[in-house]
Amino acid sequence: MEKKIDAPNQNSTFDISNYICLSAFRKSLFNRIIKSLNLPYASKGLDAGCGIGYYTKIIADFIGEKGSVIGVDISNDFISYADKNHAHNVYFEEGNLNSLRYEDDFFDWIWSADTVWPGPKDLGCPAEDPTNIIKGFYRILKPGGVICLLFWSTQKFLPGYPLLEARLNTSEGANAPFINGMNPDFHVMNAKLWLYNSGFKNLSAKTYIENINAPLDETTLKALQLFFQMLWGESENYLSKSEWKKFKRLSSPKSSDYILNNPHYHGFYTYTLFQGIK
Repeated sequence: MEKKIDAPNQNSTFDISNYICLSAFRKSLFNRIIKSLNLPYASKGLDAGCGIGYYTKIIADFIGEKGSVIGVDISNDFISYADKNHAHNVYFEEGNLNSLRYEDDFFDWIWSADTVWPGPKDLGCPAEDPTNIIKGFYRILKPGGVICLLFWSTQKFLPGYPLLEARLNTSEGANAPFINGMNPDFHVMNAKLWLYNSGFKNLSAKTYIENINAPLDETTLKALQLFFQMLWGESENYLSKSEWKKFKRLSSPKSSDYILNNPHYHGFYTYTLFQGIK
């Protein structure tokens, strides 16, 4: 992923075990989404912002051995990991989404998950304005080729505490990389507009939901802890002292009120898929 804004929307210190955990956590949902794409058998595609290559390899399975997928990412660490033990029809290389080297009309499809997050570069974003990246995708797609942009779009992780969760979601961390003063057109939920302005046709948007139910396995527990930190770990200044104390109590594994120990726990998260055809 392009200095990956991973799970859901913040870049954190590179830790391969975290990326593996977060990828495994989302595998069920991503499998459903990828299957719904009906990518052509034996086609050639690009995973733009492939990260550790977890889903690149899954996509390759859907298009068969006669197809091929190139995974590109700006991170050498990600590419080095992804390049280990990959399938014969999967290739990984370093590259910048702002200046992709591929020829015009080269790919049958492009998949980009949690990557084209517009925002400041110091938050790990590839660009503040996504226009050039999307136009670059258009250039390298074959006529009739499909673009698939996927973004984390919402979550409910604190059942029983809607007011506290709503307050937490007013923080910069919960909305990053979108920051105050940014052009609303550059918010990811306006990705259909990006596609339209770049020449894509037959635009669509669909939101997919993944439910989380107790009992929670170790991968899910670790992933939710990572989300608590990435989304809300820096939210103290947005809450009253009592609200912050309550959040820390609910989110600490050492607390007797740790919310993930609830035997009836239920939460969910969503991803929104934006598609267009060249």
